[in-house]
This record gives sequence, structure tokens and C-alpha cells, in this order.
Amino acid sequence: MDYEAMLGLILDLGSEMIRCGGETHRVEDTVYRILAAERFRNCNVWVVPSLVQATATDSEGRTWTQVRQVRGAGVDFDKLDQLNNLSRWACAEQPDTETFAARFRSIVQTKPASAWSSYVGCLLGGSGFALFFGCGFTDALIAALASLLIVFLVRKLSPKEGNPLILNFTVSLVVELFIILSMRLGLCRNTDCVTIGVIMLLVSGLGVTNGLRDLVHLDTLSGLINITASVTGAIGIALGMALPILLFHDGAAAVSGLHPNVAVQLLSGTVACVGFAIWFRVRGRKVAYCALGTLLTWGVYLLAFELLPSDFGATLLASVFCGLYGQVMARVNKTPATIFTTICILPLIPGASLYYTVFGIVTRDTALSSARGVALGMACFGIVLGFMVVEVANRFIWRRPH
Repeated sequence: MDYEAMLGLILDLGSEMIRCGGETHRVEDTVYRILAAERFRNCNVWVVPSLVQATATDSEGRTWTQVRQVRGAGVDFDKLDQLNNLSRWACAEQPDTETFAARFRSIVQTKPASAWSSYVGCLLGGSGFALFFGCGFTDALIAALASLLIVFLVRKLSPKEGNPLILNFTVSLVVELFIILSMRLGLCRNTDCVTIGVIMLLVSGLGVTNGLRDLVHLDTLSGLINITASVTGAIGIALGMALPILLFHDGAAAVSGLHPNVAVQLLSGTVACVGFAIWFRVRGRKVAYCALGTLLTWGVYLLAFELLPSDFGATLLASVFCGLYGQVMARVNKTPATIFTTICILPLIPGASLYYTVFGIVTRDTALSSARGVALGMACFGIVLGFMVVEVANRFIWRRPH
């Protein structure tokens, strides 16, 4: 066996999983498993969102070290699922270098997602969340147009600009100007709900989720990198929204909540998350499992809020359910749990609190910004704690030692 080539292939697999949205601690575990299956010894693997590195000794006593820099990370859950299946196959079959390389190339060379799937997914996601947050039918149409504008801008700008702060600032600025112009022309009545719905397309729930999981697994650097990137993107969204509001918005915010009809909340939230599943290239029956998980997660939140009632407590319990659901679906489908948890947690992401915190700051409404800022922090903490509970249980109770 060409051990140098095999080590390179294994690192290529790990770096490609990172690019598709894989969790760093899962990728590190995958690399360790394949190295062990291919009879490498004294393996030392280090994975962060921007780097995959391994040092290992082959059967002849030679020590090899290779490094892969990860560039252009995004979300492609279909490819991540295929790469995960490839890693399972490699551990079970212990293939030679040529066979492994051929299978890996067939996955990597898969055609990228078509433009129409991105547009359809974002249209459903943005308009669905606009209805979820209380928009009427006309405003939902404006949200749909704003969502299409977001896709267009992201597809045009992201290949040239990798900084999430600058990218999200630019996209948020243009979209907020479009929404305010729609209001000035009489086409949109509730700009707040429209904005809240469409900015959900830019809020990085995946980065925060993966970062928190890394911290739970003591991958401190990976967790901080993921969370920092997500926070940087959120700052870009906030600044992009703030400038048009400061310059053109009239009057105070008519603070809106969720749609008053629970059935509409459940249906619109589920439709929105199906849109995200399409956008993130979830395939087959897993889309239906994502839809079911979204419906149940939000149902748990509503039920918990009625029983407690506490937004933090409801968010915590719903996050625990979401994490458990993701683990179960991962075992049923033999696929990464992040596919399900990333989609199903979206209704709990505090996009409305982010918007009103920014609105209160730029309009100098201290009471509004303080109240919504506290709500933003508590919601994030509830999601963090909920996922931590599930990860601890998964690590110390369910997962078998290897």
C-alpha cells in the first residue's frame, strides 16, 4: 500500500467534510477511525474549521505528516452524507488506495447545486418565516421577493468576498433598502416582520450549533472559531440593517410577535425549514424527517411555554428535544445528526430579538434594545444549554467506547 497517498486521501476526505458543513470533532473522529482501519499507528489528528492535520506511523515504521488547509466552506448536506457513508465503507472494507480514491473523486466531482434549488429554498424559507413572525399575505410576497434578492446577491458576492462581516453587511443593506422602498411605495405595511423573516436566511445557526458542540467536546479552538465567525456574520447583519433604518425609517417600531394562529405558526415554520433543507441540499426522505422534526420541535416549545410559562425554559426544552430527535434520526438514517438539528432548530433562532435590539439601538430606544437584547441572550443560552444536555448524554451514556 502507498501509505503516503492513503494518508493524503484520508485528509482530503476530512477537509471536504468540513467544507460541506461537518462538525470538526466528528471529522476528527472519522479521520482517526479510517487511519486505524488502514493499520496506521501512533496517530495524532488535529482538526479546526480551517485546517486538517495528521501524523501517523505505517506498518514499516515510517512516520508521515500531512496538512490540508480548508478554504471555501459552505453547507452541502447531500455531499456530507455521501462522504459520511464513504468513511463507514472505508472503515469496514479497508480498501486499497486506488479504489478509495475513485470513490472519493466520484463524490467530490458531483455537480454543484443548481441555481433553481437555491432560489426555491430561499423563497420558501424567507416567506415562510415572514408568515411565522406575523406577516400578512401581501407582506409575505415582498418577503419572497427579498429572499430571491438575497440569493442573487449571495451567489454573486460570495465567490469574491469570504469575510462574513462584509458579505452580510452588503446583503443586509441592499435588502433592507428594498424593504423600506416597498413600504414607501405602499406595497408593504409591516417592514419589521418582513425583515425578521428574510434575515433568518443570513443568520448562521450552523456555525453556532457546531461551535457549541465543539466546546462541549473540549475542542476549544474549533468552537471559538465557529462561534466567532457566526457572531461576526451577525454583526454584519446588524450593521447592514441599522444604516437604512437610521436614515429612512419613520417612527418607532411596532414590535410584532409570532403569528397569533398556532396552526399558521406550525405550518409556516415547517414550510420555511423545508426551504432551508432544499437550500442546504438535504435529499430524499431526510427532507420529510426535517419537516417532522421542525413541526415537533416548535410544538414542544409551544406546549412548554403554556406549562411553564417561560421563554427560556421553553427554548431549553425544545432544544433538548431537537438534539434528541437529531440523534435518533442520525441512527435511523446512518447520517450525521447535524443535518437534522441544523434545520429543526431554526424556529428557535432569535432573529426577531436581533432585529429589535438593533432597531432600539439606532432609534435610541433604550428600553426596547435592552429588553430585546436580554431576550436575545437568554434564547441563545437556552439553545446552548439544551444541546449541551444532549451532547453530554450522547458522549457518556449512548456512545460506546472505541
